[in-house]
Amino acid sequence: MIKKLLSILCVTAFALNLTACNKTEGVQQTVLEASAETSAISEETELTKADTASTTSAETTCAVTEAAAEETTAVTVEESVTVQTTSELTETTEAAAPEPTETTTAETTAKTTVTTAETTAKTTVTAEETTAKTAVTAKETQAVNTGYTQKLSNPNASKEARALFDYICKTYKNGIISGQQESTWMGSDQYEFDYIYKNTGKYPAIRGLDYMNDDFNGVNKRAVEWHGRGGIVTICWHCGSDFSGSWAESMKTEITDWDKALTKGTPEYETLIKGMDKAAAALKELKDKNIPVLWRPFHEFDGKWFWWGKGGAENFKKLWIMMYDRYTNYWGLDNLIWVLGYSGNGKGYESWYPGSEYVDIAGADSYNDGANGNLYKNVGKVVGGEMPICFHECGRIPTVDQLEKANADWVWFMTWHTEYITDHNNIDDLKKIYNDEYVITLDELPDLY
Repeated sequence: MIKKLLSILCVTAFALNLTACNKTEGVQQTVLEASAETSAISEETELTKADTASTTSAETTCAVTEAAAEETTAVTVEESVTVQTTSELTETTEAAAPEPTETTTAETTAKTTVTTAETTAKTTVTAEETTAKTAVTAKETQAVNTGYTQKLSNPNASKEARALFDYICKTYKNGIISGQQESTWMGSDQYEFDYIYKNTGKYPAIRGLDYMNDDFNGVNKRAVEWHGRGGIVTICWHCGSDFSGSWAESMKTEITDWDKALTKGTPEYETLIKGMDKAAAALKELKDKNIPVLWRPFHEFDGKWFWWGKGGAENFKKLWIMMYDRYTNYWGLDNLIWVLGYSGNGKGYESWYPGSEYVDIAGADSYNDGANGNLYKNVGKVVGGEMPICFHECGRIPTVDQLEKANADWVWFMTWHTEYITDHNNIDDLKKIYNDEYVITLDELPDLY
């Protein structure tokens, strides 16, 4: 009887021990799964750290990395504690197999440890995600605030003009905006743009137009179309001293008496104002359509080959201020961003400068190959480091490598029309330039308005 009873007790003890072992194995499996999940979370944490490192400044990256390292260490320590606890639980369970109550306690402790590890790991991930999102938000905020404190000369500028100018200021020294001057006599007013697209797969961001030959209606029509495609409009005006004609008249004519022409009340002054107002009326049409314009009158003035420069620096400055005042205060043209375009002679720029209260963007042009870094520096000496500086006309477009080597941070380039884009630019270089990430093309412009 006693033997039978002992036999039953042994069988029962064996069964209880087997049950406890099975439960312990289940706990160990749960812990291993939690450990695997923690490892996956650690890998996710490392990826989050990598993303954060690529989108934040160096200082933010160090802070986030140190925080992530501490949190990852916490997860690792938790894993070690979990493994150690599991080992201790196994020993306790085996020793206490005959006592079901102790086995249940061990199982509860193991589950509690696993739950704590999972909670800690998830909390770590949440902290990492929050840190990463905060870092990204900081990066975006920094991007919004990046740029220059330069303000438009017209305090009453339209919101569209301010939006365009703000974009140009933020782009300055961070990229270069592509531009192309149009022609209208090559069988299509898209001649240059079709050529660029055919050879690069891209369109320029800026379209250059010209009010010459009183083509106000045609220019405005094409300006509206380009603006509708999301592009930027810049307009110049080749004309004679009576504000009629085109390039030939701008070269051949001149003002015989600058004092009379610039003195209010004289017939010469009234004639000058009457001619000047023709473009003002056309620009008002664009204002009424909420189209901002990079207005580039009287370019290459310091070269003295156009009538507006033949009277010398002092008369030119008076002429510029006269137009600025007339267009801004009389016509109320709040859609204009005033672009002062020096020639490529690179000399005496300071004496021709009307003043920053009448200029928003300055630049120079050149038909010499390369980045023309000397011209960029010479303009910068006049306007300082805040005002954007543009390469307002060029023949062969400088490559990005040339720009970098010359430290020429032109905010845009604008190739001249016809043979200057087709014959002066190597197709392979043209394709490379237009597809370089540093060069902003039409498809890459943001929705500015």
